[in-house]
Amino acid sequence: MEKIPATTVLPAPSSPSRKHPSSRLHGALNFFNLSDRLTLADLDYAIQLRNADQAWSIFVTLASRHDDDTIPLTMCCSLYALLNFAKKLTGFSNRASKFRQKQLDQLLEYVQFHQSSIESFLSSIEEIPISNHKQLLKAIRTGDHHGAWTTFYKFHKEGKKGKVDPSKLPRNTCIQLMMMVMKDKRLDRNQLKSKLQLIALHGSGISEYDSRYLSAADLGRLAYICHGYQQSAATAHGLIDEFVMGLPKKKQANRADALDELIWRILVNGDLHKAQQVLDTVQQSMADKVKINEMVYVNLMNAYRRQEKYHESLKTFEQFLETKQRPTIKAFNAVLQIFAAQGSADRAAFIFETMNQLDVEPDAATYTELIRANGHAGHSKMCIHFYNKMLQSNIPPNVYTYSALIEAASRRHDIKSVFRWFQIMISDNIQPNQVVISCILKSLSKQHDDYPNMPEAVLHIAHQAAMSGVKTDAALYTILLKMQAESIGIEGALKVHRDMLAQSVEPNTFTYTILMDACGKSQMPETAEKIFELMKKSQRHQPNTVTYSVMMDAWLKNDKRDKAESLILEFLKQCKSDKTGRFWLDSRITNRIKSRCC
Repeated sequence: MEKIPATTVLPAPSSPSRKHPSSRLHGALNFFNLSDRLTLADLDYAIQLRNADQAWSIFVTLASRHDDDTIPLTMCCSLYALLNFAKKLTGFSNRASKFRQKQLDQLLEYVQFHQSSIESFLSSIEEIPISNHKQLLKAIRTGDHHGAWTTFYKFHKEGKKGKVDPSKLPRNTCIQLMMMVMKDKRLDRNQLKSKLQLIALHGSGISEYDSRYLSAADLGRLAYICHGYQQSAATAHGLIDEFVMGLPKKKQANRADALDELIWRILVNGDLHKAQQVLDTVQQSMADKVKINEMVYVNLMNAYRRQEKYHESLKTFEQFLETKQRPTIKAFNAVLQIFAAQGSADRAAFIFETMNQLDVEPDAATYTELIRANGHAGHSKMCIHFYNKMLQSNIPPNVYTYSALIEAASRRHDIKSVFRWFQIMISDNIQPNQVVISCILKSLSKQHDDYPNMPEAVLHIAHQAAMSGVKTDAALYTILLKMQAESIGIEGALKVHRDMLAQSVEPNTFTYTILMDACGKSQMPETAEKIFELMKKSQRHQPNTVTYSVMMDAWLKNDKRDKAESLILEFLKQCKSDKTGRFWLDSRITNRIKSRCC
């Protein structure tokens, strides 16, 4: 996507050694001052977890406090090593690398100002070694064919010498490397075959990364299938059909895992229709020869749910029940997620009762989905009931449980309960993540009409979250962008977008859709169209039904009915051929089709 020059809407100190204006919240919102609770222990913990982004945010907050305390030199050394480690993993020419270098330079400024000479500091740093696996992933990510193979072969040699366990290479990494090797035009047929076989050996069997057993030959076939998807769906489908027909020829013990892995790889490539077709084929014509793992059904159910195809997801569960296998907690939780998304509290309760009858022990995810289902249905008392039942069962609520409780209160526009659940979560020493903060910001955004200063308060809360190490992801920024667009207009939206890019946060489809909407409302349909066209060319941020609807609105608001009608025809064509779930007929587009934009 085209990027706009960056300026910061949520200002962070340009250097940790400088004091910065306070963004503290007061009165009823003062408990959102998350940065007040930060200590050196939080910084040390983030460094130990090797969470560079969180560690840097906490460091900046601690270093910018108006007191005489300084960060110990040993901790600064550890942080510098972590940031340098993160920089090496990104490469040396991209935006993220420059972003890390800026952090390293600011840390050196701080050390020089408070602690000691640069030379003395740098000599005290112990570099974090980069494992062969991480070097390999970096080479694959940057398209470095020679570096990827060299690193892999080094890993292979060390395994043969007994220095590392050659089975400790994730299967997904092996498939990525094999796909890269397949694109190397310099290799003749024998060289290609030899390299692929060697890589496949490292991803075969079972390891700590991959619980499914897979032979080296099957891994090679799956790599060719994934490579086929990059050429055409038809190519991949031919290879998939061959794989399925060969299942009965495998050892009895290996068939189920081979099918499981195949369907998982098909789903990873976004081909849900083909995954369902493969399952149907095996269940109908190979049931006596190939056992089907429960996770095949669970993965399919989750894929349908993510596309909001709830009926198909439940049909997949019915397919599983036909196999006479006893559902585990994973299958039941997958069903509960469907009913939670639909707000079907009664059916969620029925599933919970069925679990109790079958002596299937619920877990934190079970109770969280029950709370979410009742929250969507507006049953606040039942949300509290399942929260208390969770505590009585000695299952500690997690951050997702509290996000469900906060979301339920937000749906009722009960801002007091939103605040109360947030305070309970903090008192339980559960640190909020971007999901919780996003729920809070969504809830507060609904108060904009009653409280004109709410957009400013929301920015302060988001700033406090960022200062305390909460990841500011695309979803959180998109909420801010929407609020700024509604309260300030296009300039406010553009400022948030620029800050996203400055913080190396990649916008998503919804971000660009809201930005387009702001352009349309500001009499800038041509700018919205430029964003729209860039999205269509993008592989990661393809437009969906909402995007098309927003673009139609932009043209209609500016009396360009011919362009809106042309867009309807384009949408219908996309909708007919779509297999990704990005397109659906909503009421607004249906009404436009009926009226022909008149």
